[in-house]
Amino acid sequence: MTQKNPWTYFWQKGAKASFLDERSRLQIYQMRKFWFERMDELSIKQPVVDIGTGNGIAVEWLNEYAEAKNKKLEILGIDSAQINPPNKQLKLTGETPYETFSLPSNKKVGTFVSHYGLEYGDMSTGLKNLHRQLKRGGALIALVHSKESTIYQQSQAIYDLLPSALKHLKKSVAPLQHLLLKQGPNNLPSSALQAQQLLNQFARKHERNRAFHAMNFVPATKHLLKAAAEGKETESHQVYNGYLESLTAHKARTQTLLKATEQIGSENNLKASLEGACFKKVSVQEVQFPESGEVGYCIQAFK
Repeated sequence: MTQKNPWTYFWQKGAKASFLDERSRLQIYQMRKFWFERMDELSIKQPVVDIGTGNGIAVEWLNEYAEAKNKKLEILGIDSAQINPPNKQLKLTGETPYETFSLPSNKKVGTFVSHYGLEYGDMSTGLKNLHRQLKRGGALIALVHSKESTIYQQSQAIYDLLPSALKHLKKSVAPLQHLLLKQGPNNLPSSALQAQQLLNQFARKHERNRAFHAMNFVPATKHLLKAAAEGKETESHQVYNGYLESLTAHKARTQTLLKATEQIGSENNLKASLEGACFKKVSVQEVQFPESGEVGYCIQAFK
């Protein structure tokens, strides 16, 4: 993880997409369908550039769309973080902020797209640059966060819990782990029992909290403490260090999400920002999926 961009750590580990994992099949289907519909709605000019591409999930969807429709699309992806796409055939470039992006030889972009990426840059500077880089009649199409979205609200809930989880990990789990490794499970002092009691209280307090379960606090701590009790020192320390690193990195990424959503502001503020960057025919609409709820705003704007 770098100080400048905490998403580098996430993408370098090979993650395929943000806010989606192997359990998110319905959401993946809905997001993919969303982009297919946007492509059907408009006459897409080329080339297409995906802003905040990460490891390229939206580029993959657009390539699948082109294949399904028997079309040819020239699609590039850029991201300010260092990336590590599992699909090496995608045309993706990391360490490329959209605020200063341009194509070689003064070429112009036909369509900018963004799937939760636009708001992570400096929009006051970035939107003006996107307008400059577009062909006349070119479009910007983006899905961005909103404060009403399930992603934002779930992220806020986890972020609010993270300080307590980190505190218990360092103040209770680590001392208990140390004593289990040093003295074994059958000869623990009262301080170890007190630490276990604090952990149990913390888990009971949040047992109905979805954000708490999303953090995997109980499975992770059970794993590392069980390994410590069995004298598996290396395994126990690996799980502890890995989980601590994961929580710390997640906190840093969530900070960027919350800040990005603050930058978006209201629907009216977002529209005003686009118009202030000289975009025309600006449309900002809430996007809501069945079962998933609201997922953000859809932007469509033209040069």
